[in-house]
Amino acid sequence: MERRAVRLLYLCSDFGIDPAGTKGASIHVRSVTRAMCEIGHDVRILSPKGGCIPDHPAQPILGVGGGPAESMGKLLKKWLVDHGLTDAPARELRPLIYNAWVGEPALAALRENPPEAILERLSLFSHVGIDLSEALDVPLVVEMNAPLADEAEAYRALQLRPLAREIEGRVLRRADGVVVVSQALAKRLVEAGVRPERVHVVPNGADPSFFTGIPPRESCRARWELDGAFVVGFVGSLKPWHGVDVLLRAFERLHRDDPRARLLIVGEGPWAPSLRGLAIDLGLGDRVTFTGALPHAEIPRVLGALDVAVAPFLQVHDFYFSPIKMFEYMAAGLCVVGSRLGQIAGVVQDGVNGLLCEPDDPESLYRTLRRAQGDAALRRRLGSAARESIRAGYTWTHTARRLTRVIEDAIAAQRTKREAAAIL
Repeated sequence: MERRAVRLLYLCSDFGIDPAGTKGASIHVRSVTRAMCEIGHDVRILSPKGGCIPDHPAQPILGVGGGPAESMGKLLKKWLVDHGLTDAPARELRPLIYNAWVGEPALAALRENPPEAILERLSLFSHVGIDLSEALDVPLVVEMNAPLADEAEAYRALQLRPLAREIEGRVLRRADGVVVVSQALAKRLVEAGVRPERVHVVPNGADPSFFTGIPPRESCRARWELDGAFVVGFVGSLKPWHGVDVLLRAFERLHRDDPRARLLIVGEGPWAPSLRGLAIDLGLGDRVTFTGALPHAEIPRVLGALDVAVAPFLQVHDFYFSPIKMFEYMAAGLCVVGSRLGQIAGVVQDGVNGLLCEPDDPESLYRTLRRAQGDAALRRRLGSAARESIRAGYTWTHTARRLTRVIEDAIAAQRTKREAAAIL
């Protein structure tokens, strides 16, 4: 059945996610909104960071900036730091100020061409989706990529913990639909009291066309002087649960077997200094290259330099991730090595379209890397099968079509409610 175009507002209130940025969340925002446009929807974006890259089809309804939230957040942060206090309250108050400010200018910008639905990426402390959906009388569908309040409490100094949990719970309960990236996350939501019929699993994806026309391997490798080496790589933010420390320890074993082997770590994050220190402590020296964050446009050339790409996630409670890095490795036709966890083990079939290792286990990862290193034909076969797996079910177009079904159902349900109320 042919689907009609929907006027859609995509909302992301997270000050840490720049729609034009390099990290996974930024890629997700750009990719989902582009794919929704490409299948025919009219998508506009609301974010305190403005819009996506210049040629992106989804345009912002407001310019860059969060109004008083940005300036007041900076002012409070400076005062806290100057007085030797934690700046965490400034980060947490900023989205609350944005909640209070953004409604009026957003409604004014939408007045002449209001959306039929709102798709909001769940953001810590954000109440904007509820406020706009009620003001415009349109359904709200929420994308949940992680349990944000739980993560903030576990990995950061969350000062306004009760308020963060109250807002997050309210958004998830009031939403007309909640889209999650994994079955584990769906299970957590249902256990927390969200009605099962409102929860929909839509995994992340990749764009295979983004990885066509990659230059020859020698050209990709020249930038980091990798010629002739067996090259292992990781691309992503350097956070504790990504397991890059396990990768470094496994690579140290591999390096003992093959001193010419190289490890390329692409990305930035809070664990970057400790990981650089660990590489030195392990005696890896110039055999490990930390590139820092690179523009997403450069990632195809990075992947073109690798023999094996690794997603060494650690075991966490109810592993709920849908790693974009894994889908992009596969879309690029690489031999992927991933931890035997959650959705990774659901997408990567060991020996069929990738290789799996045990999480938190440098020895298991080392053995898997050695298996890949010793069989170039296996790497080529797995890489080819990985690319076909993405094309068959995990492109951003697949994501957009799945999201469309949820949004259309929410619009239809609201229409039915209105008709029933009119009869009464």
